[in-house]
Amino acid sequence: MHSSRVAAVPATTWPRDLVVPGVRPARAAVFLICALFLAVLLPNATAHAAVTTTGSAAQSATATVAAPLKVVIIVGPAGSLTDSDLSNAESLAQEAESYGMDVRRVFYPNATWDNVMANIQGANLVVDMGHGYGWPSPYPYHYENQEDGIGLQNPNYAPSKSKTKYYGGNLIRDNWVLAPDAIVVLNHMCYTAGNGEPGMALPGWDVAVQRVDNYAAAFLAVGAGAVFAYSGQSFNKGLRQLMTTNDTISDIFTTPGSKPNGYLGYVGADARQFDSVRMPGNTNFLDRDPKKGFVRAVTGNLSMTASDWAQGAPTQSGDPPVLSDFSASGGPDVGPAGSSSLPVFTPNGDGNSDTLDMTYTVDREAFVDLTVTDGSGAVVRSISSWSAGGDGTATWDGKNDNGVYVNDGKYTITATPRDRAGNTGDPQSLQARVLTSMSAPSASPDFFYPSDGDNLAQTTTFSVTLDQAATFWWKIADGEGNVVATNVNGVATDPGTMTWQWDGRDKNGQYVPDGTYYSVTTAETSAGTYYNSVPVVISAFQAFANKQSPFTRGTHAKFFVYAAEPMGGRVKLRLYLPGLSPKTYRMYKKSGYYYVKVGFNAGAGTGPFTIRAFGRDANGQKQWTDFTYELQ
Repeated sequence: MHSSRVAAVPATTWPRDLVVPGVRPARAAVFLICALFLAVLLPNATAHAAVTTTGSAAQSATATVAAPLKVVIIVGPAGSLTDSDLSNAESLAQEAESYGMDVRRVFYPNATWDNVMANIQGANLVVDMGHGYGWPSPYPYHYENQEDGIGLQNPNYAPSKSKTKYYGGNLIRDNWVLAPDAIVVLNHMCYTAGNGEPGMALPGWDVAVQRVDNYAAAFLAVGAGAVFAYSGQSFNKGLRQLMTTNDTISDIFTTPGSKPNGYLGYVGADARQFDSVRMPGNTNFLDRDPKKGFVRAVTGNLSMTASDWAQGAPTQSGDPPVLSDFSASGGPDVGPAGSSSLPVFTPNGDGNSDTLDMTYTVDREAFVDLTVTDGSGAVVRSISSWSAGGDGTATWDGKNDNGVYVNDGKYTITATPRDRAGNTGDPQSLQARVLTSMSAPSASPDFFYPSDGDNLAQTTTFSVTLDQAATFWWKIADGEGNVVATNVNGVATDPGTMTWQWDGRDKNGQYVPDGTYYSVTTAETSAGTYYNSVPVVISAFQAFANKQSPFTRGTHAKFFVYAAEPMGGRVKLRLYLPGLSPKTYRMYKKSGYYYVKVGFNAGAGTGPFTIRAFGRDANGQKQWTDFTYELQ
């Protein structure tokens, strides 16, 4: 069959009505890698009951002359060492509180990423205890979505001291904002100070310096002035120096221990400094122990003083900060239906719109304190965000302060800006709706090609689960919101998983044109009505480029092509540039796709141009798809 197709560009918004009157639809691998610190390095400590609070009595700053310094202490699951970490962390927390600090405890079994994010912004001191996972390591690839960050509870399991998920340096860079010149302490964590894991051979200097430099990089990128890495030594003595002296970071790091061999303090037998490669302008200072190896390090501005750290940034005075443009959204593929216009999110753990993402603007650096209240006015969640000035973000995961998902219904989120001195500006509020009657909407495959009439890639299967009884609609819409097929139309439906195998035909039995279509499921309960939208592409091929259109004459780009059906030979790509003859490229095959690098001749005209992906499927049928881009 000979077919010429033009692939529709997937819509990002829905200027369309369907499903029920007034509805306007719109459009994770865990490494559990050992990171136990050397048990012999731990100070003796009795087991301590897990502290589960995410804040302290000093959690809210008051309008005093000097704002309290904010300390966040994190204890993730670390197997048999978890109780010792909790004991050490509580000792440090109590000492910090004795200095009047605002202490936030994010302790196992509540050491989740959500609880870290609810407390971390604007912190002056961050202490993390638990597993560490860094690079270089015996495991393949330097992958900073997991490496060079923190080990927390794995949300896919009930709290367990043996279930860790690593949140790497990239996530810290993208989500944290620390106070200027903050200090981060990586305590009792593998890889952070240079050594690897228990049982591994002690590394040489080259590997150790790379590990220290890589691990500190993300924390320095989000505001830290120094990152301490202590395999066994606690930070209580360092905290005292910060609060009672004006010692430099170097002074604190080189403070001797209480024993002659430097145990739990500076060794000095073979200490060396190296310029940071990852964060130029900073220094890596490693204190190698002749027997134990690399168990102490610090990276950052070694001349920074305790007073530099305590100041953080100038204390605000005069008028309080001003908050504006407070808004929220649940996700691109979920939204309110019926007469409601409130943003909707669906915190049920299915990975689809599980969080309410909020944005705001402040006229200067400020904390933004958010409170979530239910329909009765009771506060169910308190969240603290931070912005260095300008745009900021905050996220609510649909859980209350005890880590339990709230009930379906309408909630009010109030945001109040607060400066370091405790001066608060005018609050702003918005409302959002939690609705969880549907979960796990999907399409498999999400790319198929039925209209050539052969036995290849004929259908896709849509699936959705109703977690509670609801009035239910299930339709397919095109990119303009026109309904092309209906499966269920406003029927009272019991809980359960439902599937719909679609062959690409409309309600009249005709194949729909190539393009992007959407499985739109809508559920109505007493708590409200909302929809989920799952895209699926009908086309012989899909094409993607490694650069964003418009492209520029005289440059190159790589195109990647995916075929809906098994191909009987190599796929080719034909380039039609304005004012030039077409040029054909033979594409290279890789597992699951084809690719080729093309050049945009400097003599071509500007404006729209086309690429055509073409070839023969496994049945020998010719097929192609055209894609249009811009050239400038």
